[in-house]
Amino acid sequence: MLSSKLIIFVIIAVLAVVAFATALNKKLHILGLGAKENRYDNPGTRFKNFMANVVFQGKMLREFYGVIHLFIFWGFILICLGEIPFMIEGLFPSVHVPFLGTNPYFFLIKDIFSTLVFVGLIIGVIRRWIVRPKRLYRTPEAAIIVILIFAVIITEWLTSGAKVALEANPAYNLAFIYQLFAGLFTGYSAETLSALIEIFWWIHILIIFGFLVYIPNSKHMHLLASPFNGYFATLEPMGAQIPAMNLEDENLTEYGVGKIENFTWKQLLDSFACGECGRCMDNCPATQSGKPLNPKKLLSRTLKDHLLEKGAEMNKLGIKHAEDLSADDMAKLVKKDREGAQILQKQLIGDIFTRDELWACTTCSACQTLCPVSNEHVNKIIDMRRYEVMNENNYAPELQLAFRNVESKFNPWGVSWSERAGWAKGLDVPSMKTAENPEYLFWVGCAGSFDNRAKKISVSVAKILKAAGVNFAILGREEKCCGDFARRAGNEYLYQLMAKENIGILNNYGVKKIITTCPHCFNTLKNEYPQLGGNFEVIHHTQFINQLIQEGKLKLNKDVQMPEQKIVYHDSCYLGRYQREFDAPRALFNMVPGVQLVEMDRNHDKSFCCGAGGARMWMEENIGDRINNLRVEQALEKEPAAIGANCPYCITMLEDGVKDMAKSEQNVRVLDPAELIAKMI
Repeated sequence: MLSSKLIIFVIIAVLAVVAFATALNKKLHILGLGAKENRYDNPGTRFKNFMANVVFQGKMLREFYGVIHLFIFWGFILICLGEIPFMIEGLFPSVHVPFLGTNPYFFLIKDIFSTLVFVGLIIGVIRRWIVRPKRLYRTPEAAIIVILIFAVIITEWLTSGAKVALEANPAYNLAFIYQLFAGLFTGYSAETLSALIEIFWWIHILIIFGFLVYIPNSKHMHLLASPFNGYFATLEPMGAQIPAMNLEDENLTEYGVGKIENFTWKQLLDSFACGECGRCMDNCPATQSGKPLNPKKLLSRTLKDHLLEKGAEMNKLGIKHAEDLSADDMAKLVKKDREGAQILQKQLIGDIFTRDELWACTTCSACQTLCPVSNEHVNKIIDMRRYEVMNENNYAPELQLAFRNVESKFNPWGVSWSERAGWAKGLDVPSMKTAENPEYLFWVGCAGSFDNRAKKISVSVAKILKAAGVNFAILGREEKCCGDFARRAGNEYLYQLMAKENIGILNNYGVKKIITTCPHCFNTLKNEYPQLGGNFEVIHHTQFINQLIQEGKLKLNKDVQMPEQKIVYHDSCYLGRYQREFDAPRALFNMVPGVQLVEMDRNHDKSFCCGAGGARMWMEENIGDRINNLRVEQALEKEPAAIGANCPYCITMLEDGVKDMAKSEQNVRVLDPAELIAKMI
């Protein structure tokens, strides 16, 4: 005959599991509204990434609190394992679960990790509610989850402590916390202890099942979503994560994403996986400079809240897209459920996500690089920009001018294409038309061809290549804008137009190897042109010059007289975070006599953007502080004689920032390492 205790337990368990499954099922149906995307390839690599970033919390460990989170993560796993004997022995006292209920070392390890979780939670509470960093929200949801975890741990300790006080159990001999709590019950009668065990056990059970129901109905859905998000994370390099659009698809009714259901299921999963840790907003140049964009809010609040409300309405009506409703159906819905109709009619861009937020992104990818749950922010921004530009023709007037310049003169500066090789006058630089089987193409880029400051770097690189005997040539008038800024501004049509023309020219000449001074060109040529049939071996000039020196092909005059100077180094986003190249430019600066190279506080893949990426180079910055000024301010804190950089965009932005931020007596220059190396040949 079943005991009343078992019956009550089963009823509570079934109700909790049904409530959990129902809530989870609703979330899965909402995710099912997203567009298809293949994230099932390369299971071996995905499992490896899952182990590194989920099981062993690799990305979390980049910060001190990540170590605490690791203990909480593993402690919670052990606590969950401990629930198995806890529940079974509570229902059937004579039954002992093998190992989990009998091994003293398991209980020792569990006690250690439970203690670490407890201490970690205390640190977390102090950090969130007393230290109060801006990146952590102080919400009722956050308080509830902390209270629940505290309650789970304490009630388990109380129950087990009372059991030890009632009757010695060899399995608990090493469980120091159980022994400690057993001391609290010294002198209690057996009847009292038995009653307390029952009370604590039931309280614990109710908390556990309450926790189970709460998770899929709160922001802590990320506990379930983030492991899957880690497994399905993109395997593409940072610079190849924007998929090419098939502009010849006659069935394509919308360019980009103007409705939330047009994001892919993985893009929607990101919003559920976000744990609101705030690492992204702490390192986002838009957020830090007072712009409306907040990458944490974008995922965890803005998009997720809209997805949940619109997804619920769509699932209720049994539709996959809001436009599946005819005008007559919508009119009927307005009469029947005005609120539901209003939700379906909300515009993703305008009602949910403002245009100021959309255009504030510099595509620096600090958010993605530092996100511990592998969320992908930038491709969502680009998808929404595509919709605005290609469907609504809605973008800043400055971009219109840049687009027109590229369309007519093949560069955003608007300088005649016939002047593209003007920087090389008098240098005897061969062109692809006249050179005989050059090994390398020097891709100069629009900045290196037309911007007066960047042209000096092009000259320096050309001199270095010639000094090293490199067999190279340039395209000259045949080179066109690579399309980087157009793609990131959402103008996929213009990007593909430029890319296909360039690829055709490069393939016609049989180009295999490319050197470039611009990290934006570097990324586009290396990571994005393959999507359209352009496969080339691309190298940044700092990498190539380093290689020449290491191979003995470029001899440097170490006796040349160079001034003593402290240079503070700035990592560009598109060479650093995008290409994972941090060492080559530093190595070149360190080869220069008299140079003392120092680091900014934000360096390597935590470097702070200059503000020019994501087409921002061609747009006015009217909201908040200027991003380039903030970066220069960070540089000037090191009292340098010069700022080192490796990107023509960065150099322009940093020089403008120096003009704004440096004191009159400070003569701070901005230098590319090639300019200094060229003086040593």
